[in-house]
Amino acid sequence: MKEKKAQTAGLARLQKWCGVRDRTEREVREKMREVLAKMATPPSTSRAEAWSEDWMTALREDHYVDDARCAESYTRVHHEHKSWGPLKIKAGLASRGVGGKEADRAIQAIPEDQWQASANRLLARREDELEANQNRVIRWLMQRGFPQRMVWTALDHVTKTARREAGGDS
Repeated sequence: MKEKKAQTAGLARLQKWCGVRDRTEREVREKMREVLAKMATPPSTSRAEAWSEDWMTALREDHYVDDARCAESYTRVHHEHKSWGPLKIKAGLASRGVGGKEADRAIQAIPEDQWQASANRLLARREDELEANQNRVIRWLMQRGFPQRMVWTALDHVTKTARREAGGDS
């Protein structure tokens, strides 16, 4: 009876934690280890493994854990709010335990023209520095996770826009 209560309490704690934001399966497994370690009377290793599998199954069935949804959410948030490029987002997903097809699908959900528009916008913000520190600005944009091809396209776009504006002022 006590064990069943402990198991239910552990699941409730994980559900509450997963309800805050999307979590990957790897993050949930790490949290499970913490939950099991913090129990007043930790279960035996074999029982802990069984509980972990039961918890993971329950969390998946109740849609608390979904790596694909987590990847889409992470990609959308980091693209829109942090202006990260696809390469940095893919690395971030890999560090959270989401890789391969799910990460690629999440990145491809954002059209390439939106990625390019982000690169253009970021480079336009640093336009004043371009003349004096072009290499530094290009490295900065690449560190933001944009592929070299997008960086060069953004550089062409910003320089053409600057020339057009300079020509229009005359």
